[in-house]
Amino acid sequence: MKKRLSAILVLFLLAFILGMSAKTDAYSEPREALIAKEKDVLVIPSYLANNKALFFFINSTDNLGAAYVQKGLFGWKTGMLTWSPMDQERKYEKLSGYQGYGENLIYGIIRNGDKHMVQIGEEHATILDLTAVLSSSEVEKFKLDGLSIWYYESDDELLTEDEKEIILVDKDTGEELDMIY
Repeated sequence: MKKRLSAILVLFLLAFILGMSAKTDAYSEPREALIAKEKDVLVIPSYLANNKALFFFINSTDNLGAAYVQKGLFGWKTGMLTWSPMDQERKYEKLSGYQGYGENLIYGIIRNGDKHMVQIGEEHATILDLTAVLSSSEVEKFKLDGLSIWYYESDDELLTEDEKEIILVDKDTGEELDMIY
């Protein structure tokens, strides 16, 4: 009986310690969770739906990154962060590559996103106009005038045989302006 009681007590203490640990890394707002993980960043919100938020960010060293934030039992927690350097000149008239987050999200930057589409296979990427989601002072400070983030998410692994090309298209004319594999 004493061994059983001791085992129950140990399990209870272990559960309590794990629960407290999980709670200390959780926040009441998704933005807070991201900022707690990466302090000096410009946070660019994309969406919040079904206890999941997608944020992009620019850190102080001119890197564009992405992060998912999930709501759990104790609050919001940030998953892994990914980032890569931005073009210092901000020359994004053409596709300048893309970044990935796991196997289900790819993203990049284009200029004049309101005039362009980004196609991945037969699908279209979402275009996030930075001047619409950021303050004018943030746009100026980070040299983001006229820039948009494009991103594409899928429940399946991205860039399979059917989605091997990323194409920049002029919305008005349908002309292909650039392509990367």
